[in-house]
Amino acid sequence: MLRAMQRSLLLVLAIGCSAPGPKTSVIVSDDVPTSFADLASFVANHIYRSDPAEGVSAGLHKYDGLLPDLTPAGIADQTKLLERDRDALIRFDTTKMTPAQHVERDVLLIELRNRLFSLVDLDVYRTNPMSYLSKINLDAYIIRDYAPANTRAAAVIKLCTALPAFLAQARTNLVPPMPRPWLDTALLQAKGHLEFADKDIRTYFAAVTLPLANQAEIDPALDTCKGALAEHVAWLTRQQATGSQTFALGTTKFLRMLADTQGVEIDLGRLTAIAEADQRRNLAALDEAARAIDPKRTTKEVVAAMAADRPTPATVLDVATQQTTTARQFIVDNQLVSIPSDELALVRETPPFQRWNSAFLDAPGPFETTKLPSFYYISPPDPSWPEAERLAYLPPTADLLFTTIHEVYPGHFLHRLHIRQNPSRILQSFCTYSSSEGWAHYTEEMMYDAGIAGQTPQMRIGMLKEALLRNARFVATIGLHTGGMTVEQATQLFADKGFVDAGNARQQAVRGTFDPMYLAYTVGKLMFRNLRADWMKANPGKTLRDFHDTVLSYACAPDPVVRRAMLGPTAGSPL
Repeated sequence: MLRAMQRSLLLVLAIGCSAPGPKTSVIVSDDVPTSFADLASFVANHIYRSDPAEGVSAGLHKYDGLLPDLTPAGIADQTKLLERDRDALIRFDTTKMTPAQHVERDVLLIELRNRLFSLVDLDVYRTNPMSYLSKINLDAYIIRDYAPANTRAAAVIKLCTALPAFLAQARTNLVPPMPRPWLDTALLQAKGHLEFADKDIRTYFAAVTLPLANQAEIDPALDTCKGALAEHVAWLTRQQATGSQTFALGTTKFLRMLADTQGVEIDLGRLTAIAEADQRRNLAALDEAARAIDPKRTTKEVVAAMAADRPTPATVLDVATQQTTTARQFIVDNQLVSIPSDELALVRETPPFQRWNSAFLDAPGPFETTKLPSFYYISPPDPSWPEAERLAYLPPTADLLFTTIHEVYPGHFLHRLHIRQNPSRILQSFCTYSSSEGWAHYTEEMMYDAGIAGQTPQMRIGMLKEALLRNARFVATIGLHTGGMTVEQATQLFADKGFVDAGNARQQAVRGTFDPMYLAYTVGKLMFRNLRADWMKANPGKTLRDFHDTVLSYACAPDPVVRRAMLGPTAGSPL
């Protein structure tokens, strides 16, 4: 999730930029750097200092154990600093900047506008209870051994000690009534944090082999965490009684969200037409694939029958591991994209405290100084469920292949490898939603088209089911936020055209109320497809690998920024 920022006026930075460019001047107040390299680092450092959880995730452990200042004064300072940094970048003399610095500047501007949109337009700290819970990054301290256990325990103690005041400030800032779907989700998050602090972290540090110097402080600190979270759970529960169904952004704010957070300028009519056209394309392809399997049955019947071919809880990790090996070798054999490292993503069962998703990648941040593993997590079904539900929980084999492609090769994991080797610390730092999820989703159809698993109709259906789920998100978020669509209507859309079960359909619809940008999967995919067509046309003789390597050389920059860098300032609309 995208985060907000707070104040910092440091001039000496922990992170740098790309190789120093020309020293150019900018007319700003005296305490703002006058070279672009210094200004870019100045801005980036502000962002990390204002959002310590994000800094920790990136591998900047000087932020361990910190929570942001979200008092009214702190929020006001964040807003002022964001505006000041944005204005300094806008005013900067671009004529003497290198091409790489132009990209860095555009990346930072969109990052700042994104955070201002969250702070000002969405007013998240007065309206959204989830905005506080996302700042509690306790799991970072036990997932990987990036430092001695004693050091990581100190971070937990520090955070837990500060948590009561932080959550009390949240309850002061938030203004009822709040949207009921947001309250319900925040309540689940708060309960998850509570259980994690009380059980998982406590168990983890109790099992450390060597005695810790601060061992006696851990349990009292976790008791403090538990008490603060229990109080917050009780408060959120009380707010449910007055929860509203008012969550829609409205057309103006929805389109501003796209412009400010992704750099995409478009009108609602055009956006809606794109969403519906791609959904129709994929539904027609699904019908075609189903007829190829059995022309006597309906598409839904064929898709349902494919569900029988699925791994069991005992075999799913082995199946996913083999799929990662197959996908990696397919990339190499077909020269689809460079693989810049021999590092592998380890397939593991999701730890209990992280089972919010059925499958996902958990990778270390780009600034970790210790070599740490990446995990491709597969969540097992709850053993307390009835057997039929447990067997139905895991995806069919074909679906799992395209999830593996999305999460590992050549999706998120390979993308992370390219980001980590990028020479620009700015491009390593910031990732746009539509670029990250768009790339991963783009690779699913690209790999199918390239011939992964033989291009059978069964594999095509597996790929298309993933695409249609994302199509339903695209259509649903437009409806929920600009067209008066209800959560119930969105739930039906996911069931009918997203090909998911009733429980997942409801979950997806609710997500759309607080994550309106989850259209980023399909929007990003379509922007990559359009860029590929235009770049290959402009560069005859270049290969698909050339295109992919060039795109990934810009790390996770917004697609419109990458498009201008690859095709020039008159490159046209990305959609």
